[in-house]
Amino acid sequence: FSDPLAMTLEERKSHLGMRKVWGDLIAADYEQQKTSPHLFPGKARKQWYQRRVREDMSRVLSKNLFDFKLTGVMDDEVKAMEAQFEEMMKSSPEAKAMADRIKELELKHDEDSNKEYIKLLRAATEPFMKSIAGNEALKYGREQTTLTSLKVPTSHDGEFDVLVEVYTPKDLENETKRAAYVYAHGGGAVSLSVEDYRPLIQCFAVDMGVVVFNVDYRLAPETKCPNNIKDFYEAIKFVSKNAESLGIDPAKIVMAGESGGGYIILGVMVLLAENDETDLVKLAIPSVPMVDDYCFSDPLAMT
Repeated sequence: FSDPLAMTLEERKSHLGMRKVWGDLIAADYEQQKTSPHLFPGKARKQWYQRRVREDMSRVLSKNLFDFKLTGVMDDEVKAMEAQFEEMMKSSPEAKAMADRIKELELKHDEDSNKEYIKLLRAATEPFMKSIAGNEALKYGREQTTLTSLKVPTSHDGEFDVLVEVYTPKDLENETKRAAYVYAHGGGAVSLSVEDYRPLIQCFAVDMGVVVFNVDYRLAPETKCPNNIKDFYEAIKFVSKNAESLGIDPAKIVMAGESGGGYIILGVMVLLAENDETDLVKLAIPSVPMVDDYCFSDPLAMT
């Protein structure tokens, strides 16, 4: 799905998901431009796109780009958790009122509504994460790791030191060439913190046998994109630059994040590519990244 013009004629025609009109247009241009079998000259490329857009525009019926129905599937465990959540809402008028108000504010986009939405969202998510943190199943992470912290100085959005918590498995404390797992927590990039995720991510360190650097990047809306991404980017560069003193093997640096943290990771991947610094990380893991508007409800959220 990169650039169909970079393919050969047969590759284009057989490419999975490519509509017939694409094949017809490509074939026509290919016959006219045999002097460049793999990449059309600029003029032919422009003509091809213009014709393709005209052809496509007549069949777009709505904002739902390909006009298909959403068919999201949830695991039974997720359904059970949602049912449990609904029961909890019924038994707690305050919680139900908060959830209803959050849903109402999701459809508004003025500044006051956004501020109230963020306030309520944080009030709802932080206690939830704290309840998870107290689970006995995560106790071993705290017991088997050493907690330290460091601060990464930044200047891209004022003078600010980004807090990074470091979780070192106790059986790795004397090693000097350890793998690093630089982590961006979830929370929609608007809520939660490294403290909220600490018990879970300490278990990551133990289970994977790595030193985890849990980055407390700044949150929206107080910090605007891409400055939260740059907070994490600076943390990656700090770990890489100071690998020796941190006891890290610079060839074994991984960056990962989930949900809002996945968005942070993808943004950092772009920055590393733009600055020719992709060698700083061995692997990037954006887990369930927050990067689109797809949902199980309103197809108009799809663009």
